[in-house]
Amino acid sequence: MNELRTLLINAVQREINDENVAIFFSGGTDSLTCLFCCLELNIKPKLYTFHLEDYISEDVKISKKVARYFGLDVQIVPIKKNKNRLVSDIKDLIKNYDIHNKLKLQILYPFPYVLENINEKFILTGLTADTLYGTNYHTNMESSTEFNKLRKQAILMDEVDGYNALKKMVNNAEKKLVAPYRNQQVIDYFLKFSWNELNKPIQKQKSINAFNNYFEQQLLYRESSSLSINSKIVDWHQTLLSSELNKNNRNNIDDIIEDIHLNRI
Repeated sequence: MNELRTLLINAVQREINDENVAIFFSGGTDSLTCLFCCLELNIKPKLYTFHLEDYISEDVKISKKVARYFGLDVQIVPIKKNKNRLVSDIKDLIKNYDIHNKLKLQILYPFPYVLENINEKFILTGLTADTLYGTNYHTNMESSTEFNKLRKQAILMDEVDGYNALKKMVNNAEKKLVAPYRNQQVIDYFLKFSWNELNKPIQKQKSINAFNNYFEQQLLYRESSSLSINSKIVDWHQTLLSSELNKNNRNNIDDIIEDIHLNRI
């Protein structure tokens, strides 16, 4: 069996002891591999995704398609665009989960809304896969040494994908977060390869190879893309510049985040 396939399935199996499983789902490669691990373990998880109330993203469309194809339940959680609620939620996220940059804030923003709808005990996520593949760096890293340094630092600092904050959020809801791409054996596997070896001829080639029998069905593969951009969370958060949080007339969201941390608002 493919090495990565085995490592991911084992990572999921070690963490889950029953079939009461949910997936934070986008329909991208990483959440799809989480789904395929479940299917290999004869688990039929429930898929959860979200959308801002006035926009149906591609993630929602793909999630419905995948759920229909594999005979799974899917719940689409709408997030109302209420400015007062946005301000309140942003302040809570920043202070409670130690968020220091807008990327992490944008990634974590929808999770509390989705989480309050989840009844399952175990919640699977594909977080950290982007870091391991280097898709966050938007470049072909020629130096494997530099590539590994960036990846190890990103995992240690947790300033890219917000895994530690999400784990705390899920724990507070008395559920268990299962993140196979955080498994040390999986991390060690990825650190053996250069950017090109992982992402050529197509992005996240190793995952495609690992679960090729699934990706071939219904042409499920699509290139990695930003959930925050696709869902228009980035645009929604830009309205914070005209909110009560911007009493200091900042020009970017990162400065507002710093103001909140330093109690300058």
